[in-house]
Amino acid sequence: MKIIATVLLFSLSCGFTWAQKAKLDSLDRLIKKATTDTGRINLLNRKVYVLSENDIDAALKLGKEVIADARQLSYEKGEVVARTRLANNYNMKGDFAAARENLIRAERLVWPLNEQGLLSDVYSGYGMMYGMQSKYDSSIVFFDKAIRIGQAINHRSLSSYYQNIAIAYQMQSNYSRALSYQQKALAIAEQTNNINSQAYVLTNMGITYKVLGDFDRAQKSFFGAIKAAKTVDIKNVELYAYSNLATLFDAKKEYDLSYQYAVKSAELGKQLGDQGIEAASLAKAALAMALRTSVAQSERFARAETLAKQAIAIAGAARQPLVTYQVNAGMGTLLKMQGNCGAAIPYFEKGFQALTDSDIYDEQIEVSYQSVSGCYEQVGNYRRALLADRKATAIGDSIRNKENIRKTTELTLNYEFDKKQQLVRAERQQEAAIANTKQMALGGGLVLTLLLAGVAYNAYRSKQKANTLLEQQKEEIQRTLSELRNTQDQLVQREKMASLGELTAGVAHEIQNPLNFVNNFAELGVELIGELEDERQNPDRDEQLEQELLGDIKQNLQKIVHHGKRADGIVKSMLEHSRVSTGQKEPTDLNALADEYLRLAYHGLRAKDKLYNASLVTTFDSSLDKIQAIPQDLGRVLLNLFNNAFYATQEKAKQQTADYQPRIWVSTHMENGKAELRVKDNGTGIPESIVHKIYQPFFTTKPTGEGTGLGLSLSYDIVTKGHNGEMAVQTEANQFTEMIVRLPIQT
Repeated sequence: MKIIATVLLFSLSCGFTWAQKAKLDSLDRLIKKATTDTGRINLLNRKVYVLSENDIDAALKLGKEVIADARQLSYEKGEVVARTRLANNYNMKGDFAAARENLIRAERLVWPLNEQGLLSDVYSGYGMMYGMQSKYDSSIVFFDKAIRIGQAINHRSLSSYYQNIAIAYQMQSNYSRALSYQQKALAIAEQTNNINSQAYVLTNMGITYKVLGDFDRAQKSFFGAIKAAKTVDIKNVELYAYSNLATLFDAKKEYDLSYQYAVKSAELGKQLGDQGIEAASLAKAALAMALRTSVAQSERFARAETLAKQAIAIAGAARQPLVTYQVNAGMGTLLKMQGNCGAAIPYFEKGFQALTDSDIYDEQIEVSYQSVSGCYEQVGNYRRALLADRKATAIGDSIRNKENIRKTTELTLNYEFDKKQQLVRAERQQEAAIANTKQMALGGGLVLTLLLAGVAYNAYRSKQKANTLLEQQKEEIQRTLSELRNTQDQLVQREKMASLGELTAGVAHEIQNPLNFVNNFAELGVELIGELEDERQNPDRDEQLEQELLGDIKQNLQKIVHHGKRADGIVKSMLEHSRVSTGQKEPTDLNALADEYLRLAYHGLRAKDKLYNASLVTTFDSSLDKIQAIPQDLGRVLLNLFNNAFYATQEKAKQQTADYQPRIWVSTHMENGKAELRVKDNGTGIPESIVHKIYQPFFTTKPTGEGTGLGLSLSYDIVTKGHNGEMAVQTEANQFTEMIVRLPIQT
């Protein structure tokens, strides 16, 4: 069984759109004309950036010279930029110790400067460093720091931050988060007409589509990236697009094309000095060669092994765990294909060893464990075969359980949908009760009139009957009003429960992935302990096997602790926002609250509608003071606003062509001494004739069964009555809706 690993690009920030040669020539002219030393350093740093795209070795050499010049001039800002870019280039060469040293020095220098943009670049450098070592949890932490700063200051590199954190989520098989960030990056690139950035994003989106099995969109994205990269002469984007096309055509069983693009990628990687991608591409070329029916079988395997050996030699210099795994697993696969399992096993095990400290869990590793399990079985080592098979199952279950969670969440939301239908029936009953009451009152009035007209006939008797009838009507009206109040209370409570269901869907999506890993590795650990106990009771004990079992148990426990901490962090965060409201106001971070509920609302909707994708653009004011608020109540307001925005774009998507891209903007800032939050969507908008009704109880523009009409009414009361705030709306039919919430800041 073959294995093809997807190689991902941790892109550098994208700033220029000239052709590469023209860039360098222009910069050289400007450097010669520079009138100040600091201006010359700034231009040299730009040149380092340009060289990084096509000649990493030259970029490293010039970067060191720039650092020396900046230090001599005591130009700390220039040194920070130079060290950050030098670290990025060391990352690409696999020299992570040198990268870390430069980032630490850059971070020490940047704090006294109070340069938020430079600090975010340093954090991005850390994110890249950990990502290139396959330590994706740490990578996400630092990219998230960079993003928070970048959003607050609208940093020029925000698009690349989004792309890079998306890659980390891809490698953890969290494709919905990955695609969400890629869409944010593409939105920025399109708004600024940045062809460089579009090329990077299209490459990474192609990878996501490929993994999700959408080969047509993946192929279109990769070729689009190549076209854009050639337009602005970005060789490293072209390189990674070729590499991933090789993976794509392998998945489509078009092995001649897979080989062709793998060789292109390897040659370009060598030209650029990117040993990691060169080695990985040679490994892909080797596997594609072995499967080419257009070449004689004996020649295929001989040429494939030669390529695989070259890949292993180059990977040693690259020092990237994922690449080391890829090339060794590739050689193991080649040997297994030829029936030489005894020789294949050491290569597979060396590949697994390279990933010991990584955070990668995907299908390629599952397939490798299945392959080595077959090899162990063939050589008669059934214990190791069973162990490898169990590891494959544990990894596979953890990945595929995501689909089970989607189905479970769908059932949850369907249940809430049924609840909403019950609300509609209750509304209809309410309307019928009011109509009956009116009819009864009208009938009673007519009877009373007739009785008064006949008062001369029997005044006393008529008066008695009239009083009796009026008393009955009074009791009936009071009973009806009581039922109406109860019905309204039930509607309000059910609206809250419906919101809770949507919130639960998002939480389930967030927490289930680490819990799956904990469960699967725990079950595997129990089985390993059983194996160890059996072996220790065996008269012919195998100490080497016992040590291997203990090592595997230790590794499983480390994974359990790691993912347990991930789940713990998610739970603590959720509990902060889902505690039963005491009605007491407390200092609340509006930015964090909005970000949390936006993600939960989006994941909840995505769980129900897998085809829905929206670009989420957040701009949070990091200088915003905490507000005095009831977090649980304010969270319900945010959830309602986000759900309405998603619904509007969802409905418009049904009416539009494929070119329509749903987009949600969320921003915060200070306005006249108040914290202002805006939620804007490019959905259906609200007709001018009904805008004034949107806060009325039971008013809704949604079809029967899809809305209670209480969401905005409750939100309005929470904001205006509960928090002394304001709510406003700006909208244009079929264009956009923007909801505005203003809250006082109280110390």
